[in-house]
Formats: sequence, structure tokens, C-alpha cells
Amino acid sequence: MKLSKILKLGFIATALALTLTACGDEGKKISDILPEKPATGQAGDGNLEQIVEYIRIDAGLPALAAVLVHDGQIIEMAATGSRSINSNKTVTIEDKWHLGSLTKSMTSTLAAILVKQGVLSWSTTVADVYPELSGVMNVKYENIRLDQLLSHTSGMRANLPGVNSYQNSSLDIESQRQKMVEEALILSQEVEQGNFLYSNLGYMVAGAMMERVTSTSWETLLENNLFTNLAMSSSGFGVPDVQGNLSQPVGHLSEGSGWKSNNTDNPAVMGPAGIVHSSLEDMGNYIAAHLVGARGNEVTGLLTAGEFRKLHTAMENSNYSLGWAVTDSSLQHNGSNTKWLADVKIFPGKNTALFIVTNAADLQKEQNSQSFKAVANLADELVKRADSAFVN
Repeated sequence: MKLSKILKLGFIATALALTLTACGDEGKKISDILPEKPATGQAGDGNLEQIVEYIRIDAGLPALAAVLVHDGQIIEMAATGSRSINSNKTVTIEDKWHLGSLTKSMTSTLAAILVKQGVLSWSTTVADVYPELSGVMNVKYENIRLDQLLSHTSGMRANLPGVNSYQNSSLDIESQRQKMVEEALILSQEVEQGNFLYSNLGYMVAGAMMERVTSTSWETLLENNLFTNLAMSSSGFGVPDVQGNLSQPVGHLSEGSGWKSNNTDNPAVMGPAGIVHSSLEDMGNYIAAHLVGARGNEVTGLLTAGEFRKLHTAMENSNYSLGWAVTDSSLQHNGSNTKWLADVKIFPGKNTALFIVTNAADLQKEQNSQSFKAVANLADELVKRADSAFVN
């Protein structure tokens, strides 16, 4: 099925949005500048920006953005707020947003493409790819399969101890990942193989395996096999504002009752687990492809319905498949590098998918997280708008 967009919505944030940037200095309350709550309306009515702006201001976020997809097409998208809490540079719908662990489904999709190409299989083991480490690695890791790494059932630890030491490594990225694998495979298991434990490290090892069998970096593999095929021309790796000049949004950490900008990311060695950034349109194209696949259809040039089924089917004794949390009615995942929060929900039965992102995260506040509540509120609004427009 051809993926296309039929409507773009969203504009540069209004002067009202800019007021929030300085409200902390002026001592204003959110209630002083919060506009009247807009009606939910229906998808495609031109009012999404007002809804995004209301939720953003109510939560006190620097910026908030969303895209809604139906039947393989982008229906509407909007972005409001500032690229930095300390700047009046407003976000646009062309801006790029950090995805955090939404990257995991991309790494799994790449794996499915490589399996289709015959480069490896879902049953390819760590020992198959790293035979030179047999007798050196923890013996329990030798028979770990690729699909176990991607479903968090490998038994590997959640994270690599000391991973931040890679932040300023002088090694090229493939050498960094080889070194990481050698360190990871001598560690003890955190849980028994076959049990679920969410593991960034498992995804890092899986990405390194793909590099080894193709002699190509994970980044290049993703660009050539996923970004190009889905017209994701504005996607890349690491922080979007790579030059540090606010040409793109920057992330924010919680500070007191407000936010502090922070333009850092996890080390590149963690790439397969969570360092991709994308534009709203790119993410619309991406979730549209998975929506098509989740409805039992092929995406020409990417994957067949059966190959999508493998990605979207939860593993035994788990509600997680390969890069997706699975419910009775949806595929979903969120992601954060602790300075951004992104969320994807795909509803095959409704033929609808959505992506929401903010350049701020305060997840350590748990139920009091403003970023989490804003993303959840906006998701509810988008679902209602889609239902109003498309459900009879």
C-alpha cells in the first residue's frame, strides 16, 4: 500500500505560547495565561493546534507535538511551544524530535528486513555471530537468539555498567559496539533466559550482531533499509540540535517547578536501544507502515504481512513482541532519554495510529509527571478526534 499524506496542519506557535517561556520570571500562574479549553472536535477539522497548545500550556511544557494517521495516511499534525525554555524560537511541524526507546521498534524492523534478505535469521544466536567468544562469554549467552534479544527475554541485564564511559570514546562506532559486546557477554544474567526483563543492553547487542554480519554500521543499515524506504528523510541520530544553535528543539530536565534545557544524549554505542530523532512527517510515515502491517497487509518494498506479524506478536508469557508492547487493541511504546518523552499508539481495529512528543521529561515524579500526563491527555484527545471522524 502506498503511504502518503493528505493534510498538513499546524503552524508556528502563537504569541500566547511565548508568554509561558517567561512566566517563571514574571511570577505568572498557568491559570493566568491558559486559554479556554478547545472542543475535542474531529480529525482534520483544523483545530489540532489549539488542542496541543492548550495541553502544553496547562502542563507547563516547553513544546508539544503530535501527528495522527488513519488508513495509512497522515491526517493532521501540529507543534506548539519553544525549542528551548530560554528562547523565543518556536517549534514548527518540520522540526525534529528525539524518540528515545521508540528506536527499539525501528531496530526490530531492521532485523526483520535483514531476515527477509537472508542475512541472518530470528534463530541466529550470539555464538553464531561471535564464535571467537565461545569459551570466553558467559555460557548461558551462547544460545541466545536474535528474537530473544529484541523481545527482552534474553536474560541480559537492563543496562551495561559504565556505559557512559563510551560518551567520549575515540573508537569508531563499530569498534565501540564490538568492545561493548565483549564486556556485555561476560556479565552474569539478571534473570533466566526466557523471562521478560526490559533490556537496553539486549538491543545494543542485537544491533552489534547486525553490524557484524553485514560489515555495516547499524546507523547506515537503518538509513539504507528503513529511512530510505519510508521516505524518512529528516531522521537521524542523537540530539536534533546537533550544532547547538537552536536550529532544532533541545531537551529539558525537570528543575524545581520548571524546566532546564539540556542538549545531551546517551552515548552513541546505545544507538539500537534509543538515539533516533525524526520529524513528525517521518514518524507519520513510519507508524503508517506499521499500521498497514498490523492490519494484515504488506507494505511494498518493506515487509510482508507475515513478517509484520512476527514483529507484532507477543512472545510467550509476555505482553511484549519485538519493539512493541502488545494489548488486546493496540501496539504501543514510549521512549525517553530523560530529557524528552515520546509515545506511539497503533490501533489496528480503528485503522488509526498516533505519535506524540515533548522536549521535556520529569518521569522521576511518577504520577506527578507533567510530561507524562500531557502526553496521555493528548493521546486521549487524538483518539476521540479519530473516532469522531472515522468510526460510524
